[in-house]
Amino acid sequence: MIAFQQRHRFVVLVAAALFALDQGTKAVVVQNLALGHSWPGEGFFRITHIANSGSAFGLLDGQNVLLTIASAVGIGVLVLFYRSHANPGLLVRLSLGLMLAGAFGNLTDRLVRGYVTDFVDIGPWYIFNVADASIVTGVIILAVSIVRPEPAPASAEPEPAAAVSPADDQPAS
Repeated sequence: MIAFQQRHRFVVLVAAALFALDQGTKAVVVQNLALGHSWPGEGFFRITHIANSGSAFGLLDGQNVLLTIASAVGIGVLVLFYRSHANPGLLVRLSLGLMLAGAFGNLTDRLVRGYVTDFVDIGPWYIFNVADASIVTGVIILAVSIVRPEPAPASAEPEPAAAVSPADDQPAS
């Protein structure tokens, strides 16, 4: 158990912290702002309490059971992906922590409420939440880590010096 905690501590801490932030912000919105209302009433940035029974961008509206199953499968895929890396770099671990936090956050909403609470309302964008932002940020970081891989960690053992043959020491003629 201790080896597991040491190996996966960063991913678990990122996921737990953002899951708590997601659920905490949703609870504050649910307790303090009536469904369908915004604060302030107008403006580019508002807190607008909505119940999202679909997925991102209003797709699959009312398909909570399908989206709950898809979330559970997605979490499984993320765990398998992470486990397939013998020594994942910091960016991969960060991205997986973010995506797991978001997936668990929205899955919790679907299981507890039957819909996802969204509230961040910025200009023309669809209204979203911390879990959604975590998933998107995690996907972007993962894409960057794939396109631009992190350098391998420095080896503890020095590389052996290249063998020099006597012919290499002779000046060129």
